[in-house]
Amino acid sequence: MSNNDLSRPHLFQKGNSARTLLLLHGTGADEHDLLGLAKALDPDASYLSPRGMHLEAGMNRFFERYPDLSFNEVSIDQAVSELAEFLEAAIIEYQLDRTEIFAAGFSNGANTAAALIVKHPKLLVGAALFGSTKPYRDVEKVDLTGKRIWLANGDMDSYAPVAASEAWVEELKSFGAEVQWLRHPGGHQISREHLFEVAQSL
Repeated sequence: MSNNDLSRPHLFQKGNSARTLLLLHGTGADEHDLLGLAKALDPDASYLSPRGMHLEAGMNRFFERYPDLSFNEVSIDQAVSELAEFLEAAIIEYQLDRTEIFAAGFSNGANTAAALIVKHPKLLVGAALFGSTKPYRDVEKVDLTGKRIWLANGDMDSYAPVAASEAWVEELKSFGAEVQWLRHPGGHQISREHLFEVAQSL
């Protein structure tokens, strides 16, 4: 099975508006995991949810990480390249408006969405990143003018330290993105309040 086309396991639900939410799940989940989140964000959008094709101890992920939990950036690049090809195929197959594709992801999926928007900015109008951190040690300067990005993290999330999140937000802003940094007092989880806040301004 190729990872680069629509033979990749995925879910698509046609909506009533031009927007498509690209849903990218966290470690150990699959293409069905974020449907509730999607409906909370935008009940009228179409939903496109691909499965992460890297397996870690039998758990689905989008890219590999090392035993110390640092990211394999070569694996990120491969995952993002395959995801971009999948998205291009889906745009044609499902007749999606390519100017209205917004990514929403949690944890590993959110990190993948962040990597996608800095590597292929023309594919996304923005992203809601829940429980997410900077995917690369160094990000080449990219024009993200007009992109709308929400970084929604818990202050006690060991995967996304506050200082690192603050620096990442400032870097994204320096690329021209409109960034909202949402914080809750918990850990590595999605806050209902954050979901509501993003939905209200999406």
